[in-house]
Amino acid sequence: MLSAAPQCAWSQPLAYPAPPQAQFRQQLDARLPLAAAFTDDSGRRARLGDFFGTQPVVLMLGYYHCPNLCSTLMDGVLETLAGVGLPPRAYRVLGVSIDPTESAASAARKKASYGALVAHAGGELHLLTGAAPQIQALARSAGFEYSYDAASRQYAHPAGFLVATPDGRISHYFMGVRFDPRDVRLALVDAAAGRIGSPVDRLLLMCSHYDPATGRYSAAAMTLVRAACLALLAALVLWMWRVRKSGRRRAEA
Repeated sequence: MLSAAPQCAWSQPLAYPAPPQAQFRQQLDARLPLAAAFTDDSGRRARLGDFFGTQPVVLMLGYYHCPNLCSTLMDGVLETLAGVGLPPRAYRVLGVSIDPTESAASAARKKASYGALVAHAGGELHLLTGAAPQIQALARSAGFEYSYDAASRQYAHPAGFLVATPDGRISHYFMGVRFDPRDVRLALVDAAAGRIGSPVDRLLLMCSHYDPATGRYSAAAMTLVRAACLALLAALVLWMWRVRKSGRRRAEA
């Protein structure tokens, strides 16, 4: 976080909802524009699709000189990924700047500031910059709605990230700046179509379902447990009714 930068008015009250013009409109299964051209943090020109193909991708949109929210989000994502317990190179982390004035040098400086966290997380981190048309195409496909405030020279944008499949389809959304490593692990396993993770992960996926409204997995097994408890209670009530009815018949006889 750049302490000398002006405060980002949009990112101060993290507990408050984002402004109406700054939100995720979830578009699950939408395809990202893999042909769009960007520049990576080394200054190399690359297509978005160059970062897909073999691994699921954790994708974040923001901008590198954001004084608060973007750094908090990146910290939260990298700290969470360090706790998911997946092997190195099991996924890629991709950040894309929504500010077309930012350069590869800006991306490189930001990446260097995350060196220790990236090493701890064990994945690959790539930070991209690009021209406005490519940025806007990516944001539209991701359902990432943002706006620029000329007075503060800052962007209003939502907090969160998405997980995409290796072929560039949106698989899951996560909202906020702090995340449950278990949820993220399951999302990565899910997005990779079972190509990573252990049989236990697949069992958990069978017992869980993804709630796109909250960006979390909720245990469907709990629903089954509640249903079983209700069924047991109903069976107990029926048994007690039959016992009482049988007792009355014997008394009348």
